[in-house]
Amino acid sequence: MKRVISVIASAVVLLSLLSFTASADSFTREYKEDGSYRSVPSRQAYAVRKVITASGLGLSESFEGITDVTSGPDGKVYLLCGETSKLFILNSDYTFLREAVIEDKNGVVSFSGAQGIFVDKNGRVYIADTENGRIIIANQKDKVEKIWEAPVSDILPEDFRYKPTSIVSDADGFTFVLSFGCYYGALVFSPEGNFTGFYGSNTVQTSALDTLSYLWDMMTKNDTKRAASLKKLPYSFVDFSIDPEGYLVTCTGKTQYTNGTGQIQKISGNGANILYKRDLRSGSVSSSAVNFLEQTVIRRKNIGRTQSFNSVETDSDGFIYALDRTYGLIYVYDSECNLLNGFGGGVGTGDRAGTFNTAVALALCRDDILVADYENRSITVFGLTDYGKLLRSAQTMYIKGDYNEAKPLWEKVLSFDRGNQLAYSGLAMASYNEGNYEAALEYAESGLDYSVYDLSRQALFSAFFAKNFLWIVFVAVIVIAGIAVLFVMKKKRGLVFIDNPKATTMLSVPFHPFRSFEEIKYKKRGSMPAAFILTALLFAAFTLKSKASGFLFTYSSPKDYDLFFTLLQTVGIIVLWSVSNWLICSLFSGKGKLSEVFIVTVYSLIPLVVYTFLRVVLSRFLPLSGVAFMNGLEDAIVIFTFFLICIAIMAVHEYDFFKFLITAVVTLLFMVLIVFVLFLISVLLKELFGFIGSVYNEIAYR
Repeated sequence: MKRVISVIASAVVLLSLLSFTASADSFTREYKEDGSYRSVPSRQAYAVRKVITASGLGLSESFEGITDVTSGPDGKVYLLCGETSKLFILNSDYTFLREAVIEDKNGVVSFSGAQGIFVDKNGRVYIADTENGRIIIANQKDKVEKIWEAPVSDILPEDFRYKPTSIVSDADGFTFVLSFGCYYGALVFSPEGNFTGFYGSNTVQTSALDTLSYLWDMMTKNDTKRAASLKKLPYSFVDFSIDPEGYLVTCTGKTQYTNGTGQIQKISGNGANILYKRDLRSGSVSSSAVNFLEQTVIRRKNIGRTQSFNSVETDSDGFIYALDRTYGLIYVYDSECNLLNGFGGGVGTGDRAGTFNTAVALALCRDDILVADYENRSITVFGLTDYGKLLRSAQTMYIKGDYNEAKPLWEKVLSFDRGNQLAYSGLAMASYNEGNYEAALEYAESGLDYSVYDLSRQALFSAFFAKNFLWIVFVAVIVIAGIAVLFVMKKKRGLVFIDNPKATTMLSVPFHPFRSFEEIKYKKRGSMPAAFILTALLFAAFTLKSKASGFLFTYSSPKDYDLFFTLLQTVGIIVLWSVSNWLICSLFSGKGKLSEVFIVTVYSLIPLVVYTFLRVVLSRFLPLSGVAFMNGLEDAIVIFTFFLICIAIMAVHEYDFFKFLITAVVTLLFMVLIVFVLFLISVLLKELFGFIGSVYNEIAYR
């Protein structure tokens, strides 16, 4: 009954996730132990306050051709309808103020095709007149003060086309402009309007294969081939904003055919990305390696469409707001790249409040989020809910280090949303600061906060050792003395702990592999019962590794544990390798029997079995810094295990290394073939049973 309820609950969650792209439902992220995540429904942090249309404001004309929206320092909202060369201004309460008619000494200035607008601290309006390749600067009386035409400079390439799409100005009066298709970064203009250079740019992501390909091309290409070759260029920024510290926060559209990574960056003065996300296990990674969108491509009506940001904003607390134009989703991140909330949707329909047909721009007005919809010719205003205010305030305090002050807020957040991992992480840090380490462990485990968990456990261990130091030393001395006495007695009196030659041979495999495998081959000292027991122990060790390892050493949720997969991973691979190797080596004059191949293969796994059990035990005591050591030791054990298998197969089949290498490769290919055939058989059986079921149903209903 519990399993049925679990399946039904999972189906409900899945259906809600599949539908969030077409609704205004909120979602957040649930991280797993391996660092992956999934979007899950959450309480609404933002709700629709109103939808602004021209008719709703009492205007006779519509907001046709909306291309951008922004707000000024006085709270007024500016709607740029670039396609129709119109600019509408709203009051801070979103009532209509006036239509701005931009004029210079020659009359009305047309900015048809403009895509960007910005209002500086003095109320000056900057219009990115895209199609005309210029920046129009007007004062609060709609009079043109300056027009910056296309820059002229030696650092600009000859084929450079100036088509400004987005514009911002910092506190010192420097203006940054994005030009369509420009991958050099943002163009920088001095307060006087002089072009001074480029600021930041995306970098080309390369791999080792790209480097090898480049070196090969350098050695083999002639001038004709080089002229015809294609260069990989970095992706260009599509929008940006200035954060409270004066840095540019940029967003990039599509970064790969998949959703990719590095869509949002914070660019410093030297062009480096200084936006970082704290890794689950206390490290930090650059936002260039962070996927700010969904982990997999969302499919809608059986069509997968790559997400792409087209607008980004930052507020006074450093929170980042980004708009996905593909599905009309709004993502709200803190300054450490943690997703607080996501909402919106529509996928070309926008038939509900809070969803969009074609979302083109995002802006902030105080605590409100404004989203412009090109097709619906409207502006949707989202306001913070009570839950959103709590979440935002608590996370702001957490980032500033006010952990104890944030504790009551996190408790209220959990009362709204019991699955919020940020809340558990915040409570873990607050409990650690208070010295309540047991509670910190519990909260940290729920929030997957490995660093706080590690600190709390070390504090508990330190207290335990300080309290029981004498008893611990006494027990350690007794154990060491007992072991020493046993060794002395063994040496003087010739004590033999294990008298069975087969057991002695098995246990000596890791220490004397050549001699041990020769004894198995020629003295028949292999034991099938022992091999079966070792196989069962390997299965048990891998099961305990997944289910009973310490929290810091767990890379998968015990709830997701699959016993059948572990069985295939251990027993299945051993049997498949043994049968495949025996069959292949029979064709290559191999002398080993199937039983011998199975026995020596299992005996070679003794180091792996011992290490896995030891890892489960040590994972309960080692600190987070020990994870790297244990992973490195595991790699060494795996390499040593392959070395033992190599010696074992060479011994039982009487091969040299070259012949072993050939048969091992063929064996692996044969294993893949067997798995493929078994998969085909399972598919055919499924189809056959489905056909039989359909025939039975037809006969039964007739």
